[in-house]
Parts: sequence; structure tokens; C-alpha cells
Amino acid sequence: MKSDFVCGIFLAAALLSGGLFTEASAEEGEERPLSIAGPSISTAKKKPVEIEMEYMEPRFYKDRHIKSYDLHVYEPWKVNGTFSIKKGLTIQRATGYTSDDHIRRDSKGAGIGPSILLRWEKPISGKLSGGFDGTGSILLYDKAFPARGRAFGFMWRIGPRLSYRWNEDNGIRLGWSYMHCSNGFKSHNPGFNAAGFMIGYEHRF
Repeated sequence: MKSDFVCGIFLAAALLSGGLFTEASAEEGEERPLSIAGPSISTAKKKPVEIEMEYMEPRFYKDRHIKSYDLHVYEPWKVNGTFSIKKGLTIQRATGYTSDDHIRRDSKGAGIGPSILLRWEKPISGKLSGGFDGTGSILLYDKAFPARGRAFGFMWRIGPRLSYRWNEDNGIRLGWSYMHCSNGFKSHNPGFNAAGFMIGYEHRF
């Protein structure tokens, strides 16, 4: 779809310009490292890295029967109160088939590419917090994927999250995601939707 292509251009521009942004103190005008919970003496020099894994099953397309096993790795980019932006990498392994025109076509593929995560998160009580994530990834595949598609595409995800942090350096995140994958073109674009649960782990190094 054209909207996917336009959104992909904005995503690429954001990824390429990532090095131009730093977080600065509004009062002191000095740069300081990003932190989800705010910098402290013990964590000021530590960078949190987040790893997410998810299993997605096909949804809402009767001719798409594709399951997706995804891995996402993120690090902080920008933070402003309860809103944060992360940058990272997405790896996708998909299996299944399409059945357009009542013809079964195997659709297996593996993709990798840069990703941006937008997060709104607010404390609930104690070490527990909740929020929503939205991500966009540009993926290059090992072949045309799905069948009759192209060797690249965009992955969009959105869904609620529940987080638990048992200390300053470690936390776990559970959630559910809705996903859309397509390459943005009008032809050779057998996009598909999927949904599933994810689990994430964050550690400060």
C-alpha cells in the first residue's frame, strides 16, 4: 500500500538521523545519557539493552497462512517523561503459505533490518508499570517474501505492555502485539497480518 511506502520513508529518515539527537538537561544545557527511570549515581554510565521475542499467528487475511517468529533488540535513543524512543534491530523468521486464487504457494523467509520503537509507559504500583509500544522495521529478506512478493518489506507492530523491574539493572516485559507486514507497492505485495504474545528482558550494561 502507498501509505506503507510513505511511512517507510519517514522511518528510514529517522534511522539515518539518529546520530544527530542527544538528550540534554533543560536547566543546565549539558548532555547526559538516556535512562528509562532517570539517571542515578549507580546507573548513569550504564546503557540498558532490551531483547524481545514473540510468536505471531495469522489474522484477518483469509488467503494468508503465515506464522512469524521474531527477535527484536533495542537501545535507548530519546526519552521525555513517560514517552521514549528506542532504536535497534529486528530479525524475522516466517513459515507458512498463501492461497490466493485457491493456489497454495509456500511462503518461507528470513529477514533482518533496522527498527524504531515508540513507547508510552507509566508506573502502576511499586516496580510494576504498563503502557503501549509501537514499532516500525525495514527488513531485507533472503528471497521474495511472501510468495510473489519482493525481497524487502516493512513490519509494523502495536500493542499493550506490562513491565516489572526487580532492581535498577534488570526488568521483564510481557505483552500482546498486532503486526502488519507489506512492502508498500501496488503490485507484488502480498501483505499479511498477524498477532501474538511477546516477552522481553532488559539489562543495563
